[in-house]
Amino acid sequence: MSEKIAVLVGGSDLFSGMRGVSKGTKIIYTAIKEHFDEVILVNYNYFLDFGNTVKKLFNHLSRKNNITYIVLYGYSKGGDVVLQLARMLQDTLCINLLITIDVAIGPWSHKIDRTVSQNVKKNINVYQSVPNFPLRSYGMRTTASSPDIIIENIDLTRKNIRGITVSHSTIENLMVEEVISWINNNIKKKELTS
Repeated sequence: MSEKIAVLVGGSDLFSGMRGVSKGTKIIYTAIKEHFDEVILVNYNYFLDFGNTVKKLFNHLSRKNNITYIVLYGYSKGGDVVLQLARMLQDTLCINLLITIDVAIGPWSHKIDRTVSQNVKKNINVYQSVPNFPLRSYGMRTTASSPDIIIENIDLTRKNIRGITVSHSTIENLMVEEVISWINNNIKKKELTS
């Protein structure tokens, strides 16, 4: 039996697990869960993770041998996690859709490897490049490791959406409806071609 799986990794929980998954990630989860056999919702603990999240996700997905459709979504540090996960899975799984929203890690945001691995069919990367206060987080463009990867880089630097200035702390909630639409449209497209 084939499985459709989504992995959603919200931004870093700076309160060591007490804050929970970001609001935008929860909304996306609720909107898409009926279309998937399994949706993995991850609360990334900024101070206590030490790479455990990406390893656990890799191990869980590697044990499955019937995944036919997979979406990875990550906001902020969660975007870094899903980029790493896609690279770790490049010999075993094709990623149908990778959505990254303002991939960041505070003042070290420029050090993140934003190269999209060759097992990804499509990456939609939404970012703004103004460091926020006080964490100094900001996103940047992603790049393809192969010419076969479709990448859409959407730069929202210094933009306003519905009267709200786009910043690292507002970008996920401002993009929720678009993310849900991208996932739903990609699923429909996959179903039509299957």
